[in-house]
Amino acid sequence: MSTVICPNCAWENQATVLRCVHCNCKLGAATPKSQTPVASQNSSPKIMEAIYCSSCGQHIAKEAGFCPGCGATNKAAQVDQFIGGDSLTGVPIKSRIAAGLLALFVGGLGVHKFYCGQVGLGVIYLLFCWTFIPAIIAFIEGIIYLTSPNDHVFTKRYCQ
Repeated sequence: MSTVICPNCAWENQATVLRCVHCNCKLGAATPKSQTPVASQNSSPKIMEAIYCSSCGQHIAKEAGFCPGCGATNKAAQVDQFIGGDSLTGVPIKSRIAAGLLALFVGGLGVHKFYCGQVGLGVIYLLFCWTFIPAIIAFIEGIIYLTSPNDHVFTKRYCQ
């Protein structure tokens, strides 16, 4: 099956589509390439997913930060900033330090819940902020957030 590589984001698209499914870039000027797996550089028998540089079209590793041929930034590697490996359905990784500090200092207003994407709980914190109960709960949550092992674990546990 023939694929077309988007010149903007290096996303592989089927040859029948007119626009990139990832960035909505027009694919009329892009040249079709056959889908061939590329062997990894460390000579292991494992086969890598074929990723192409958005600037020069050379095969590169999906995890590479830069293209070894032209030095351009690997835009496909930016997908790793999301849980699940897909920028369309994944959740952006949130900072546990930022959430913890928000919970400690303005947690009674639910700001840390809004930061984590839990809008419903943020509204509940706002509605009951006059009782100071959300402030007490937020103080405890702030300590829990700050003691999380890393940002990935924090995001999986506490953010949507």
